Amino acid sequence: MALSFRLCLTATAFAGLLAGVGCATHRPPDELAQAVATGERPVAMSGESTFFGGKLHVVATISQGIGKGGIHGGKGSGRGKAEVTDTAGMDQDEAMAYYRAKNAVGSPMPPVTLHLRIENIGGATESVEVIDFDSDLGNFAVHPSVLAVAPTQIAEPDPMISQMGVTSDTIPIKVTLRMDGAKETQTLQVKSLLGPRPAK
Repeated sequence: MALSFRLCLTATAFAGLLAGVGCATHRPPDELAQAVATGERPVAMSGESTFFGGKLHVVATISQGIGKGGIHGGKGSGRGKAEVTDTAGMDQDEAMAYYRAKNAVGSPMPPVTLHLRIENIGGATESVEVIDFDSDLGNFAVHPSVLAVAPTQIAEPDPMISQMGVTSDTIPIKVTLRMDGAKETQTLQVKSLLGPRPAK
């Protein structure tokens, strides 16, 4: 009996985070589950700049919800409910990032998805390494960290998920890139595209 109870707790803790499964009883979906089910919404905030003397055009965006690439293996079942996220398909870093986001689910703010897009506006294919992507929404380990970008093409690492909550119309995001042995850091001012918040 005791062994079965422990196994039940283990299954609940590591496999049943988004919804009650197996030994656990059914529970209403949380903010993270709802975000997976709803999907990613249109871009709400955006900021951009050029790097390395105008060779790269870099854009960071923020939108509410979680897109298909946000949490690997997550599935939506409609009507605001979500199925269990399959952490078995994640590598160790991805799984830990998911569990950290889950621990912040008490935040009253909905989860958001961040994208980083790098456009090559130079004349040669470039290998670009994303060293740092840091903001009030989190300090993210970008994956993949190295991107090959052909001329006129846009490359993008995996979307990044934050449960910290957007509380401002402008969010500074520090981006550090390395290309051809040179490193450059800029702070992108990612601003709301929805206009100023109404005064209370």
